[in-house]
Amino acid sequence: MTGMCSKFTYRFLCVASRICFRICHPVIHITGRERIPEGPAVLCANHSGMTDPIWIIAWARLCRHPRIMAKKELFRIPILKWFFTKLGAFPVDREKPDISAIKSSLQTLKDDNKLLIFPEGTRIKNGKSVHPHSGAALIAHRVNAPVVPIYLSAKRGFFRPVHLIYGEPYFLDFQGAKPDPATLDRCSVEMMQKIYAMGESS
Repeated sequence: MTGMCSKFTYRFLCVASRICFRICHPVIHITGRERIPEGPAVLCANHSGMTDPIWIIAWARLCRHPRIMAKKELFRIPILKWFFTKLGAFPVDREKPDISAIKSSLQTLKDDNKLLIFPEGTRIKNGKSVHPHSGAALIAHRVNAPVVPIYLSAKRGFFRPVHLIYGEPYFLDFQGAKPDPATLDRCSVEMMQKIYAMGESS
């Protein structure tokens, strides 16, 4: 957790972010924030812009500073590394199994904190799709933590309405104590389907 901002700074940044978002988007529909459970949970969302983590965390109004799994490329630029570290992010190598990132994720949940992951692994343009990574499903299974599906509008031009939906938390349905890669893949696909279904109904 070293390098993260203080609790006061975290709350200040969240308030400042909400004010900025309201100025840029006078109409913001926030739904389901009360569904976020107490204790550990894996927050999983669709991904379309670099500010997605700020949107999700600022409006969640969590008492404790959550952690964010972010692609390692963001940490190669010193100013971005400093900013994302303060935000609570830690790097993950998307090209191969990253033991360090998995350990950080598991420890976050064991500490009764929230972990934000974007299973798609990269920003997706509106109307496009990619096959999700199975890391979020694996981590949720390892700690028996619920998954909270989150949908955030992909098109967020200035003054456009924005929808941010926190879905019902649920536990992944595994057949057996140790899921195989195919099962993890299936659960990851179903997770993203849940997320985009919330957007279609908004």
